[in-house]
Amino acid sequence: MCELTSGYNKICDLAGGVDTWYIFANKDSNGDSNYATYVEANGEITDLTLVAGKYAFPFNVEIETSSFTDTAVGERANGSYAREQSATIILHGNTSTMIRDIEDMCKGRVTVIAKMNDGTYEVLFGVNGGKASNERASGTAFEDMNGNTLTITGKETVQAPKISSSLVLALLAPTS
Repeated sequence: MCELTSGYNKICDLAGGVDTWYIFANKDSNGDSNYATYVEANGEITDLTLVAGKYAFPFNVEIETSSFTDTAVGERANGSYAREQSATIILHGNTSTMIRDIEDMCKGRVTVIAKMNDGTYEVLFGVNGGKASNERASGTAFEDMNGNTLTITGKETVQAPKISSSLVLALLAPTS
């Protein structure tokens, strides 16, 4: 329903910003979902697994260089509601592996999990996937950034839900 069910009490001050991003392809090269399970209810994902052989990968970023927005959109006249989500991720450097990974991201749709500096996790582009684009900048002066700015955008029908760290860690590729 559309009615409020609770109020708000101020919480203690916490750090803002994103510590780490976890990114995985939302669909495979045939357009089939990479999700084995995806259960979201009441602002939280309670079950999320990927099909065998599919993994999320961590993107560790410099502090205060990445952010996301999740904005309600809709029209009163249409009685509509949706969310516009956008993530901006700064990746320093430009290795051959980065070129390949960024190209792959830009050609498909991705789901992004943000590990916040307050220790919580939020899932962006969970159902419909986000479209990535990048801008490569070499810089001019020695102190300029040499790297890539990823921008990922998409629309969802719910605000980015929370997810537990244990579910996120289970998505990662096994280490040898």
